[in-house]
Amino acid sequence: MNVESAVADPVEIRPSLLARLAPGWPAEFPIPLMWLETCILRNPRGTVTALVAAWLFLPAALGFSVTLAIVGGLGAFAYTAVTGDAALPALLLDAPVLGDALQGWLVKGGGVGATLLGAIAGAIIGFTYGLVAVFLGPFQDGFLDGAAAVLGTTALGVMAGLLYTLYRTIFEHRILILTGARRLSRREADLLFPLIAEAAARLKLANHPILLVDDSGEPNAFAYTRHIVINRGFLEEFDYNRDAIAAVLTHELVHWRNGDPVSGAFIRGVAFPLYLVQAVGGRLLAQAKSPVLRFLVWTVFWPVFVTVRHLVVPMQAADSRRAEYRADQGAVLAGYRGGMRRILTRFRRSFEGGRNGWVEAMRASHPPNEFRLERIEEPGRDYPLPEDDFAPFEPVVRP
Repeated sequence: MNVESAVADPVEIRPSLLARLAPGWPAEFPIPLMWLETCILRNPRGTVTALVAAWLFLPAALGFSVTLAIVGGLGAFAYTAVTGDAALPALLLDAPVLGDALQGWLVKGGGVGATLLGAIAGAIIGFTYGLVAVFLGPFQDGFLDGAAAVLGTTALGVMAGLLYTLYRTIFEHRILILTGARRLSRREADLLFPLIAEAAARLKLANHPILLVDDSGEPNAFAYTRHIVINRGFLEEFDYNRDAIAAVLTHELVHWRNGDPVSGAFIRGVAFPLYLVQAVGGRLLAQAKSPVLRFLVWTVFWPVFVTVRHLVVPMQAADSRRAEYRADQGAVLAGYRGGMRRILTRFRRSFEGGRNGWVEAMRASHPPNEFRLERIEEPGRDYPLPEDDFAPFEPVVRP
């Protein structure tokens, strides 16, 4: 028996949690938890909005509000049509000037005024009831019990955000592989690894995240907490041009270093009930071909759609716009102004499109590409329209 056959197979040692977190986090933060803590609160306004919308049952309040507005309006119209002057209390009818005005507005106006008043009252009552309905029981047992219920619900939302952020960060590599990303081939590695290493060096970063490729034909790129994913469609769209690829990698590196994906993951976790319903509803709405089916989907999901689109997104829009401008400026400062302009000129929408209904809604808050192009113009140079996005790239300025 030789020595090699006498040696037992080595025991596989499972990596610790710290070791699993280590690849891909910014080296400027020696402790991963310090990195997460710094990044999750980058957008406090968006976090508070997500917390209120998801855990204080704002979509339910909207649903109650619209339902009672319709019921109240129709009820007031029918009551006025049947009872006429009796629809108003005698005290109001006998009031000088006011009684005649109310009678003419509510009764002689064909019930339109009464309908409007009933709808407004129903909307206010429904919205208020929708917000407090869940907490009515605890508050009936005493103010302290009710306050504890509200605080407990709020703490649950924060805990959901923390747990979701840890889940996405720890298992991100596996999640991305399962959703279509893969490691780089030898040829892709020969092209992309030097580019991302040079971009990181120009940004004075000590390291860079793990780079993956998605075979999707859509020209997109994504920054995650510990990874950057670039679609093959982006590489082919620009014919594997190094300056364009370096520009988009630098843009995503700035997002990664600034912790924008970590903040986004925390807000998604806080708003997980909305995130889940919005993602499902958005997918169903996108796949529904019949107008009838689309109407039915909208009828079911509209409170969440409205809450996300008209409350959550606007409250996050300012931070999202600042993050995009910062990432664009980072690419310019690294010497990729020409590549960045080529990308933004080619795509009149954000090249960082979403993969589900929630992310699509969030991306709607990106600034228009014309404004982004305006921000990265070279001082003293004229950029008339139309701008030829197939023009030769500007020389790369070496810092």
